[in-house]
Amino acid sequence: MTTSPFTRRAVLASSAVLASTAALTACGGGSGGADTAEKIENPDENINPEGLPIVEEPVTITLMSRRAATSAEDWNQVSAAKEAQARTNIEVDWGLVAEEAAEERRNLLLTSGDYPEAFYRTGVPGGDLAKYGEQGVFVAMNDLIDQYMPNLTARLEESPALRTGLTFPDGNIYSLPGIYDPGTLGLRYQTKLWARQDWLDAAGMTAPETLEEYRAYLEEAKGAADGAIPLGGSGIGGIFTCLYGTFGIANKGTDAGAAVDLDPETQKVRYFPTSDGYREMLEFLHGLYADGLIQQDIYSSDFAAFTAAGTEGLLGSCAVQAPAGYFGEVGTKYVPLKPLVRSAGDEPAWHAVRSELSSIGNFVMTDNCEHPVEMARWMDFWYSEEGAKLFFLGVEGESYEEVDGRAELLPEVAEAASIDEGLRQHALFLGGWYPGWATGDWFRGVETSEQSTEAAKVVKPYALKEVWPAFTFTAEESQRITTLGNDITKYADEAVAAFITGERSLDEWDDHLATFEQIGLPDYVAAHQTAHDRRS
Repeated sequence: MTTSPFTRRAVLASSAVLASTAALTACGGGSGGADTAEKIENPDENINPEGLPIVEEPVTITLMSRRAATSAEDWNQVSAAKEAQARTNIEVDWGLVAEEAAEERRNLLLTSGDYPEAFYRTGVPGGDLAKYGEQGVFVAMNDLIDQYMPNLTARLEESPALRTGLTFPDGNIYSLPGIYDPGTLGLRYQTKLWARQDWLDAAGMTAPETLEEYRAYLEEAKGAADGAIPLGGSGIGGIFTCLYGTFGIANKGTDAGAAVDLDPETQKVRYFPTSDGYREMLEFLHGLYADGLIQQDIYSSDFAAFTAAGTEGLLGSCAVQAPAGYFGEVGTKYVPLKPLVRSAGDEPAWHAVRSELSSIGNFVMTDNCEHPVEMARWMDFWYSEEGAKLFFLGVEGESYEEVDGRAELLPEVAEAASIDEGLRQHALFLGGWYPGWATGDWFRGVETSEQSTEAAKVVKPYALKEVWPAFTFTAEESQRITTLGNDITKYADEAVAAFITGERSLDEWDDHLATFEQIGLPDYVAAHQTAHDRRS
C-alpha cells in the first residue's frame, strides 16, 4: 500500500475550500459546510499519521449507496467489508437503496438538505456535480486527494487523463474515479466483432477482413442452420461500435461524450452522426438489414433473447466482449475479427477504445461530512493494491488463493452458477458503478476472461492512441447541454433506426441534417468545443 507522511495541521484552507464555504452561505446548501472545512483543516487527533488502522478509536461514516440486485442484501456481512473494517477501524452505515429507487432518493435528499456524508455508487450526473459543487454542497476534493490519498494520487500520476476527466471548469474535483488499468486489454477494448469459426470452415472461408468479405460470410451464415441469424444483438449499439474505425468516426474513443469526436479536416469538435462516414455506415447496415442479414427485430429484442439465440447456436456474428461468457460452450466456437476495412489495402483502424476513466460521480462527499479526512483515507484504501484486491476478490483463503503468483477463485466460488453468485458474500464490486481501480489481476468478469483478452490482442495493434475522457461542464452549460442533448439523441435514435430498417430513405440525408440544425445541434457542438478548448 502506498503511503505518505501525514501532517496533523495540513494547509487545506485553500481557495477551493474557502470558495466552497462562501458558495454554501450564498446558495443555502446544508448546514455543515463551515464545520467540514474546519475538520479538513484541523484533522482529529484520533487519526493515525499513516498506514492502517486509519483511526485508533472506531469511527462510523454514513453513506447513501445504490444497491444492485446482484449484490448482497447487507454489505456489512460481506467478507470484504468486514475485513476492511478490521483493517481500517472505520465502520460504515452504507445506507443501501435499491438501484431502481436510488436516483429519486438521492435527488430528494439533496433537495431536503438532509443528505449523508457521501453518496456512494449512485452515479451522480456531471450536471449535478457542477451544480452542487459550485454551491458548496459537494466538497471540492483536490486538497484531500493531494494530502491524504497517496494511492489515488499514484493512479492519477500514472494516467494524467484521469485528472483531466475528473476536473471541472472551476478547477475542482467533486468525485472520485472508476479506473480501468491501461494495461488490462479486456477492459480497454471491450466490445469486439465475432464470427463462427465452424461456419467459416463449412463455407471454405477465412475470417473476413473487408466489408465485402464480411457480407459474403453473413450470406453463408444465413443458411448455416435452421433459424440462423447472420448478425444479431440485443441492440444495434455494439455493432456500431465495432464499425466506428472502419468508417472513420468516434476517432477519440467511446467515452468522449454523446457522439462527439474531432473532425479530421477542421480539427474541431464535431457531432459525428452528421458526418459522411456515419452516413456510409448506415448505408452498409441498411443493405444488410434489407437482405435479412441483420436480426430483423434487433430494435425490439432484449439481452435475454440475444443470449438465448447464441446459446442455441443461431448467431453467425455478434458484437460482445466474449461469446463464451454469454453462450456457454457454443461461445467457444467464435473467433474475433480484425477491424474491417472498406476496401482491400485500406489501413485497419479500431476506435472502440475505452478511457482509463471508466466513471465519475460514484463517490461524492457532501458538506454534511463529519469525518472528511477519515472518509478520504478510507476511500484511498480501496485504490491501494490490497484494498482493490479485497474489493474485487474478497478475503484470501475464503474466496480466492494465490496460485503461481496469480489470484485464483476457490472452486466453490468459481463453480457457482455465475461469478456474481459465487462472489456475492465475498466481494463488493458486484453491481458495478463503483469508484475503484480495476485490473485483470483481480477483476473477474467476462471482460477479462481469456477469450476477451486474446480477442483484445487482435484489435490492439490498430487501436487509437489518444482517447478522450468525457467532458465536464459548468452548471449552466450542463443544463443547456442536457436539454439540447435529450432532443438531439431522441431524434437521432429514431432517425437511425428508420434509416437502417428502410422506413426512411437515406436520400433524405440533407433534410435529416437540417433537422439537427433546427433542434439546436450548433449550440450543442459549440458547448463541447468550449469544453475541449479548456483542456487544450
